[in-house]
Amino acid sequence: MNKSVALRTVLSCAVAFGLAASVISPARTRAQAQNAPPLPSAKEVVARYDKALGGEAAIRRHSSSTMRGTIETQGATLSFAYYAAAPYQRVEKTALPNNQGELRTGFDGNLAWALDPRSGPAIDTGDNRESDKRDADFYYPLDELTWFKSMETVGIEEFEGRRCYRLNGINNWGLVNNHLYDVETGLLTAYEFESNAGGAPALTHLIFSDYRPVDGVLFPMKQTVKIKPKGVGDWKIFLTQTYTSVTFNDVDPAVFAPPQSVRDYVAKQKPSSGS
Repeated sequence: MNKSVALRTVLSCAVAFGLAASVISPARTRAQAQNAPPLPSAKEVVARYDKALGGEAAIRRHSSSTMRGTIETQGATLSFAYYAAAPYQRVEKTALPNNQGELRTGFDGNLAWALDPRSGPAIDTGDNRESDKRDADFYYPLDELTWFKSMETVGIEEFEGRRCYRLNGINNWGLVNNHLYDVETGLLTAYEFESNAGGAPALTHLIFSDYRPVDGVLFPMKQTVKIKPKGVGDWKIFLTQTYTSVTFNDVDPAVFAPPQSVRDYVAKQKPSSGS
């Protein structure tokens, strides 16, 4: 992913230290850089985030959750219900527009599946399965760095009106996934990565906002996806997801069982063991 990290960092630092309004000698600039406090490590930034959410004990006090709300995208408003449980279980149900039924996806701890009434069942394998497993990690804020080959704090920049630490990361299957954390609050502000959300490769921001306390843990009740086509165009809102209800420790484990049609599909994919 092409990113002008150095330029953004320089401009952010210029504003922060009042350098943009005056000409300063190289010697003085070097002295200010030497006197600037060192950036926190990625581990320190993530640990501060976990604490800002409520702390490890509060996070681990919960073992399942139910989340409901709406998604606004491309002129449509869709309702959703998500179910999650420790350690790696998740089911997402989203109503399709024009009464086309319900899109369901899930990870039961082993199988990553999807069921679309328009196209039938599908199974994720390889890196896609690993991505699904990561998304199903119930304690992801605590496990975050285990999903990355590398994660480094590279600077401070303005993002969505907030000063944020930028962490540049490469996940375990080799994809760029950068994070931004609010310098003041410690909370996660956004992920930055490439996707095909708009039908073509685009730089993508998944933005977290409207954090509210839910049973001892802060939860971002609004998530916004913005995309920018690679090399051209401006940032545009692709979808906005609003959570209207989040509850903990209330999920029946049976909800994570793949639908029968998915199980039948899996059975058909397995090679015959006959003679």
